[in-house]
Amino acid sequence: MRYIGNKTNLLKNIEIFIEEKIPKKDNMIFCDLFSGTASVARYFKQQYQIISNDVLYFSYVLQKSTIELNKKPHFDKLLHYLSLNSFTDLLIYLENSNLNELQNKYEINDDELFVYNNYTPSSDLCERMYFRPTTGKRIDIIRILLNKWKNMDLIDDDEFIYLLAILIETVTYYSNISGVYGAYLKKWDKRTNKKFYLRNLKITNNNKRNYSYNEDAHDLIRKIEGDILYLDPPYNNRQYPPNYHVLETISKYDYPEIKGISGMRDYSNQISRFCRKKEVKQALEDIVSNAKFKYIFLSYNTEGLLSISEIEEVFKKYGKEDTYCMAKPIVYRKYKSKQKQSKKELYELLFFVEKDIKWRNIK
Repeated sequence: MRYIGNKTNLLKNIEIFIEEKIPKKDNMIFCDLFSGTASVARYFKQQYQIISNDVLYFSYVLQKSTIELNKKPHFDKLLHYLSLNSFTDLLIYLENSNLNELQNKYEINDDELFVYNNYTPSSDLCERMYFRPTTGKRIDIIRILLNKWKNMDLIDDDEFIYLLAILIETVTYYSNISGVYGAYLKKWDKRTNKKFYLRNLKITNNNKRNYSYNEDAHDLIRKIEGDILYLDPPYNNRQYPPNYHVLETISKYDYPEIKGISGMRDYSNQISRFCRKKEVKQALEDIVSNAKFKYIFLSYNTEGLLSISEIEEVFKKYGKEDTYCMAKPIVYRKYKSKQKQSKKELYELLFFVEKDIKWRNIK
């Protein structure tokens, strides 16, 4: 999934930095507090018990399905109801079934199709070009079916969230956008012409009880504890929620009031302090000072609102001063090859400090 600041291509660098700084012990807890697409949490799930979190609900859906679950659900009731033999058959059923027949079978009215009616040029009433009309309608019908099947007791909570995560992962491959949902393209991208098929999810079984949350990081940090805290907060003044409003609406399917050219839902109650220059240092202090974790790592960017000296000041104030360090800066284009080059070279920065606490009997 394309996501601002996605760390997929930086995972090995993060792993090496962690291994250099801390001794590896059994039963350690790793927290990814700003999880996004959960790429970092998924990667380290192989090694640790995981706590993941993000304020965006679509991120929570991805976390629940790939972090909390240790195996793919069975879908026995639903497969029996649909007279299907396997989960692969179920995906094919959702990909290929005639949309009108599904609408008639499940009594789905046209006015229930939120994506089709609001994010596709399906009529003179809507000019937004986020999806081709047929794609938008299929997204709607799949999403509505998940709710109906859940209400019919044909799928349980785990089966529901797993199918929803598959839908969210899939939607990004057919979205007519340059990278985020803050705006749509005015001409159809070639990806929108591709045949619709659902991307399966890979689940790692770490044989541990993992936890995922959908909370404000400043609230959650006061409730959790562990060993390794990984921070990847927003680094500039662009708020994340508006850039993913379509995914959020598909995840919640709550028929929100939307406005503007892009059909934005209201995000006035989800403004991150990390995106405000006057508040960002205090925001970092709040997280670090309240963290009941022994080892703290931070990913940041040289374009960020925080300076290196400000990060150093906060880390040394609340951690052991002699343990603070910053890894060798990583050239941004090294792991984001499609990024347009700036006149000023961009670097990804990794920071570390150890807190002087004895939590969970860590020595």
